[in-house]
Amino acid sequence: MNPGLVLLLVCLLSSIASSAKILASIFSPSYSHQIVFRPLWRELADRGHHITLLTTDPMRDVSRKNIKEIDLSGSYEVMESFGNSDILSKKRSEGTPKVILEMEILDVLAKVADWQLGVPEVRNLIRNRSEYFDVLIVEALNPIHMAFAERFNVPFIGVSPQEAPIRIYTVLGNYVHPVIFPEPYLPFSPPLNLKQRLASVAFNTITWYYQYHWRYPQETAIARKHFGNIRELQQIEREMSFLFINVNPTLQQTRPVGMNTIYLGGGMHIGEVKPLPEELQDYLDSSGNQGVIYFSLGSNVKSSRLTGNLLDVIVSTFSALPYKILWKFESSLQDLPKNVKIIKWAPQRDLLADSRIKLFITQCGLQSLEEGIFNEVPMVGMPFMWDQPGNAKTLEKKGLGLTVDIMNLTKDSFTKTIMEVISNPIYKKNVVELSKLMKDVEKTGLERAVWWTEYCIRTKGAKHFRSGVGGVPSYQMYLLDVMLIVVIACIITTLILVMSVVLCYRICFRRGRSLKLKRS
Repeated sequence: MNPGLVLLLVCLLSSIASSAKILASIFSPSYSHQIVFRPLWRELADRGHHITLLTTDPMRDVSRKNIKEIDLSGSYEVMESFGNSDILSKKRSEGTPKVILEMEILDVLAKVADWQLGVPEVRNLIRNRSEYFDVLIVEALNPIHMAFAERFNVPFIGVSPQEAPIRIYTVLGNYVHPVIFPEPYLPFSPPLNLKQRLASVAFNTITWYYQYHWRYPQETAIARKHFGNIRELQQIEREMSFLFINVNPTLQQTRPVGMNTIYLGGGMHIGEVKPLPEELQDYLDSSGNQGVIYFSLGSNVKSSRLTGNLLDVIVSTFSALPYKILWKFESSLQDLPKNVKIIKWAPQRDLLADSRIKLFITQCGLQSLEEGIFNEVPMVGMPFMWDQPGNAKTLEKKGLGLTVDIMNLTKDSFTKTIMEVISNPIYKKNVVELSKLMKDVEKTGLERAVWWTEYCIRTKGAKHFRSGVGGVPSYQMYLLDVMLIVVIACIITTLILVMSVVLCYRICFRRGRSLKLKRS
């Protein structure tokens, strides 16, 4: 037989033997959450694996035949039917506390997950008894889709497009502490002062109670509606094999983690720079040497839903600036200043790569922050909710720019902030230095994600990496029961000593008194 043909057959058989069936679900109706992991799906497919992907933003890449996408784009319409944009944009800009809004969004997301699992193609997948998979990759922020792990009896990898909440770190048995590592949704950056420490502990206590006594029961009920009589979701969640987190320790706080927690380094979704559309290129060209300011509130917060006061401050500030402004805005805007151009969508990564972008005004979503850093653009943060306030604190702490408070924004303060970041070279210098640090890695995030995914498949869940700490209650973790016993023991010992001294004193006093009486 032809040796070349034999070699080809061996390679082909080897490829078939090593290929796996992967079920992947990125549940969040958010483009920024979806694009982070697209390179992973493509690379796994290129390595011969077969992927069934549940996504709200299908890639529709016909060149990769071994990626089957289940289209959940209707999730956006479901979100809007429950007032998603008003919650994230209008209510927040009106001053509604973000904690209340975040609880509202969690309720909306649970309803979205309920709708997703009822989509005919998803329902058929759940009911198909001949279907099987080797591993599940699932977004960890919401546990409902983790029920697929029990349905197909497979190990699963949790993925997070941003810093993970304490709840997820706890599941993996990683070290957690509300003061040293505050919840990423809090606008705190360690070291915390006394007021912040109290707030962080209170927030953790309240969210823990809310999660375990409200969210888990509600989410488990939704999962059982579609998957039948499965275990409670918090039990399934504890069996997570790996956690992939899209953060970089040079930007976020470094923390001790176990072998099953993999940092992807951030920026995994940032690919090669592509040419800009002609309209955008012409606009940048028309700015000359002065450059352009780019303003975007991301894919979730809608500029068109901002309240009149905040919107008026932004428009009046832009009209007075000596720069051209490129504003991602979802609809038309009356009385648009002459130096402002509105676009409904922008190729943000490619746009920020152009040297004529002098400033990026951002809501401080993690992916936007990463793109600003990778492209070495100073930033002004305008955070709204979720992890954005915390990211904004990091932005300032690292000297990459400044932030503004949407609750107290004025034309004067906004103008001063913008001009300070553009004119002061220290911000450009800092962002260039941090960009170099973030890119200087032993392995890319994509390489790490692929290797550990295949390792999880090879080892059938890498159970030897699981920590026994994951199921330990907080009172045991922080030695509260031990300290209570020690305190009680100390109190009892002290009481015994005091009582002994009193008793000795009384005995001695009585003897002395008896001797006096006898002598008299």
